[in-house]
Amino acid sequence: MMWLLRRSLVRRVALSVLIAFSLAWGALVIYMFMSFSMNMNTDSSVVRAGREINTALAGIENDEVAAGVMDAMGRIINELRRLEGDLPGNVVFQLKNHEGRLLYVSPEVEGLVLSGEHDKMVDVTLGGQRYWLYEGSSERWRVWLGEPHSGIPWLIGLFGSSLFLPFLIAFPFVLAPVWIAAAQGIKPLRQLGERIKLRSAEDLSPLGFDPKYAELEPLLKALEGLLAQLRGKVERERSFVNDAAHELRTPLAVIGAQAHVLSRSTDPQERQGAAQHLAHAIARGSHLIQQLLEMATMDGAERPETQFVDVAELTRRHLAQAARDADQRRLELMLESSDSLVFELPVPLFESVLRNLLDNAVKYVETGGQVVVTLRREAQGLVLSVVDSGPGIPVEEHELVFERFHRGSATLAQGTGLGLSIARQACQRMGGTIGLAQAPGGRGCAFTVFIPGGQPAAVAAATATSSRPACAR
Repeated sequence: MMWLLRRSLVRRVALSVLIAFSLAWGALVIYMFMSFSMNMNTDSSVVRAGREINTALAGIENDEVAAGVMDAMGRIINELRRLEGDLPGNVVFQLKNHEGRLLYVSPEVEGLVLSGEHDKMVDVTLGGQRYWLYEGSSERWRVWLGEPHSGIPWLIGLFGSSLFLPFLIAFPFVLAPVWIAAAQGIKPLRQLGERIKLRSAEDLSPLGFDPKYAELEPLLKALEGLLAQLRGKVERERSFVNDAAHELRTPLAVIGAQAHVLSRSTDPQERQGAAQHLAHAIARGSHLIQQLLEMATMDGAERPETQFVDVAELTRRHLAQAARDADQRRLELMLESSDSLVFELPVPLFESVLRNLLDNAVKYVETGGQVVVTLRREAQGLVLSVVDSGPGIPVEEHELVFERFHRGSATLAQGTGLGLSIARQACQRMGGTIGLAQAPGGRGCAFTVFIPGGQPAAVAAATATSSRPACAR
């Protein structure tokens, strides 16, 4: 019994056909009722029957013969009426000659006055029963014909019952081909489901399935696109794990070797050198692990909530943190921005971009060089640029530097090759972009970040101060 309660597309189609038939049946009943209401006075079955009786009596001259004909017609009509079904009462008749002498009257209306409109049908009540009454006349006779009825609801029910049987007979002949078409239409879906079900979790190869129907092609394309994305993601993750293992192997090997020296050597100078190498390897491995965790956290995560923050003040704090390493190498760090620049953005993502760009610049710029950070607000968003006076990156490697674990071919500084990849990933999650070009002087790198978004006019007006350079050392 539970399968009857489960949703089924085929049963839904069958139900739709049933509803369509019901609506069509109801529409035809309403049409028949409206058509009858519009033509009942001049062209209903009662009017036509009355006119036919007038025509039949036109050639009769004898009163008794006319009364006999009227009586015979009444018997025939009422007998046919009884055979048709549950109809209220008998059709009544009345016949008079033009002198006004009553020749025939049905027992149901005997003694009652029948009065209508010439050659038309009217709705009257006779002896407590409602009748559609027709009154007509010819050269010799005046005829009244009345058909009993039970009001509008009965009439609508009469029309509905007359249409019910034809619709009931036609329904299976319409449902059968629709049911077969629906069942055959979803057959490819079942086949596709079975093919996917039989696959192993590791099999992400193309489905290679012919959908047969044009309506199924978008679904198949979406599935193939999803599988392609999963294949790419799995390949990237596999490559990421391999590269991470390769990068971690070096500091771990150094840690192991220097730990061995510390445990075996008795020479103080040798032990001091081993301790320095060990500390450097631990720092490098710790930095790599931190970047790997940061990148793993970004993969597939939802965009953090945004908040209004003074981006200029936030950037000054990061420059102050980077100044400690910059002072050791006599680097000049500069910030060109308004004193206050309020903007709505995901603060952790922006900090990740800024931190990695600053680390990258401070690490690769030669001693005595310069790093200039610029912040400005445009109509469509916020622009952050970091320009350094370092050795630069060849143009053919501008796109490669954003790949994981890629390090420039001419660089001598140690690094993990993850900083710029993390920066690009953070920009993408903010809906922004990051690009690399040569610095204006022809030497060094110029990274430009664009973060789309806006802010209320009141905030913009309150924070729109004059732009002037600020220096952080």
